[in-house]
Amino acid sequence: MYKFILRRLVMLVPVLLGVSLIVFTIMDLTPGDPVEMYLGDNYTAEAHAAMTQELGLDQPFFVRYIHYIGNVVQGDFGISYSTKQPVSAEIEARFPSTLILACSALIFAIALGIPLGTISAAKQYSAIDSVSMFAALIGVSMPNFWLGLMLILILAANLGWFPSANFDGFKSLVLPAITLSASSLAIITRMTRSSMLETIRQDYIRTARAKGVKEFTVIIKHALRNAMIPIITVSGLQFGFAIGGAVLVETVFSWPGIGRLLVETIKLKDTPVVLAIVLVMATMFTIINLVTDILYAYFDPRIRAQYKMKKV
Repeated sequence: MYKFILRRLVMLVPVLLGVSLIVFTIMDLTPGDPVEMYLGDNYTAEAHAAMTQELGLDQPFFVRYIHYIGNVVQGDFGISYSTKQPVSAEIEARFPSTLILACSALIFAIALGIPLGTISAAKQYSAIDSVSMFAALIGVSMPNFWLGLMLILILAANLGWFPSANFDGFKSLVLPAITLSASSLAIITRMTRSSMLETIRQDYIRTARAKGVKEFTVIIKHALRNAMIPIITVSGLQFGFAIGGAVLVETVFSWPGIGRLLVETIKLKDTPVVLAIVLVMATMFTIINLVTDILYAYFDPRIRAQYKMKKV
């Protein structure tokens, strides 16, 4: 197991290098002069040339990239062109807000999606099954930015139940979390139903029922536990997508997270900040996938046994 985790962590290095190179190239090809943004409106040609040299923008592309990676390895993400503050400080200030939003959205999606999917499978073709699957179809099809605007219009502007922007306590978290979780909730519900339907038809489920085991125990203890692998997979993916999808949701709700910061700095061609945010998101996505693989072993004894055999 430990070798597997170590191998996955080592594989993270080429992934991050590839992501950083792609983003670095795109930002370099994007029109705009970061030196002008750094200096402001009034500057001389000499000041522009001096700042270009100070920022290392007069060097060839690959020299700048290698220099940047060397600094990142040492924990230095550079200085923001727009705020002139260390990039690491800005990420540190904004990242907790994004993490709170993504975790809240995933918790809401799992807490509602798994029970709904389980009930839909246990009562296939019933009214609750039809309603939940119809709602899931709407959730998958609906853009989250549109849902966010509708929630702001109805629940914030018209009814005044929740604030429409910024982070100021639990009530301000409700609308962004619901918006971000809508698609994940629909996908988890559908996956839970599909996986449960396949598991319920297995012979050991019929055997448990034949022995007189209570239906609730059959569904929860026997069926749901064995149906968890696909559910864990899709939940892990949805958590990664939630961190990436927070870009739009944070912009709609003026949420002070790294997603909103990413949109703002792309407009300003603030390359150090953009690169740092993308690297953080890529790292989080990879770590989430690793945690998902570890959870497989927890829920499925067969996978846990395979890890033990490899260890031997």
